[in-house]
Formats: sequence, C-alpha cells, structure tokens
Amino acid sequence: MTHRVLTVAGLKGGTAKTSTATNLAAWWSAAGRRVLLIDADPNGSATKLHARGDGVLLADGSAVAPIQQAPMAMAKPWDLVVVDTAGGSRDEQRTYAEGSNYVLAPCQPAASSIEQVVDLAEILKATGVPFGVVLTMCDGRRKIDATKTRQVLERVGLPVLQSQITLLSAWPKAEAAGVAVRDARTDSDRPDGGAVTAWQQVADLAAEIETKLQP
Repeated sequence: MTHRVLTVAGLKGGTAKTSTATNLAAWWSAAGRRVLLIDADPNGSATKLHARGDGVLLADGSAVAPIQQAPMAMAKPWDLVVVDTAGGSRDEQRTYAEGSNYVLAPCQPAASSIEQVVDLAEILKATGVPFGVVLTMCDGRRKIDATKTRQVLERVGLPVLQSQITLLSAWPKAEAAGVAVRDARTDSDRPDGGAVTAWQQVADLAAEIETKLQP
C-alpha cells in the first residue's frame, strides 16, 4: 500500500523534531486527513506526548504508533505518514530517508545545529530523496540570528523552507499538556497568547511541505 511519507530527521536532539512532527500530524489530522504518526524515537517522545493529552492530539481516524508497530499500522490506508526520528544514528537516518517521499530537517539558529544539518544533508543527498531545512526555535527578539542561519545554509547549497517556527511559550506548554500548540494554555488555564501565531506557522509549514511531497 502506497502512502506519502514525511520523515522529520536530525543527527542530534534539541532541534524541535518531536514538536514539529507532532504538530504537523495534528494539523493535517484536524484538516480531515488520515494521518499515521510513527514514533521512531527509542525514548517514545511522540507516544508519551500523545498519552499525556489522553489522545486529543490527533482527530478521530488518525493514530500514533511506535516504530515496532509501524509495519502493521502501515497496512491500513493513510493519507500521510509522519515519522518522528531519534537523533544520532546516521544509518537509521539513511534508512528512514530511503523510505520517505520527503525529509524535513529542523535547525535552530545555533552553530552546533547548523553543523549537524550540514552533516545530515550529505546523508540525505546520497539517498536522492527530496529534503528541506526548516528553521525552528527562532527568537523573535534576535531575528538576525535566523537570517544569518538561513544565509549560511543557503550558501552551502541546502534548501531552506520559507516557513519557520518562532520560539514561543506556547510550544513547551503544549508539549507538557500533550496537545497541539493551538491548544496551549497558561499556568492560569487561559489560552496562551502565542498559540494562534504558532499554529499559523504550523499551517504555513504544512502547506509548503505539501507542495514538495511527491505523490
């Protein structure tokens, strides 16, 4: 059975892979797509996030499955499969990429993150699978950092998506509650002020990725 598969990849942690993967899955699910979110992280980050929210992350008709259950889960018809990978193994990243239609590499505006994305790109180029870099955790007070990161990545020939994710309090609050970022709430249980902005950024990213996903 053929699915469109998006893999969110990285050689290190701390680049917002899980937040990106889970919220993209949540956006497509809310839009009426049948989405399978595969948790390929041995720590089960996406699975635990889904469980913390009692399963409200995804709409009915979508599901989360640990990597061990992926073969059985993928036997069902899905509009999109989103794979959240663990940072670290080059061989695993290559294997996941080879089974994908498109690979998304989150990168925060930091030297170590840029270096790991450049290394990851060499692996991805060898597979021939289309990929793109998305800037994450961008501090709105330091827009120059994101601009310089984009320039560095483009200078070495990497495809950087126009969409980017801003560093907002809504992200950790949503992750802690196990919900999509649109549903993030403050400690006083009010809607987080940045949730609308963050969710729009997810929507923009999802739309841009769809133009690149091969059928």
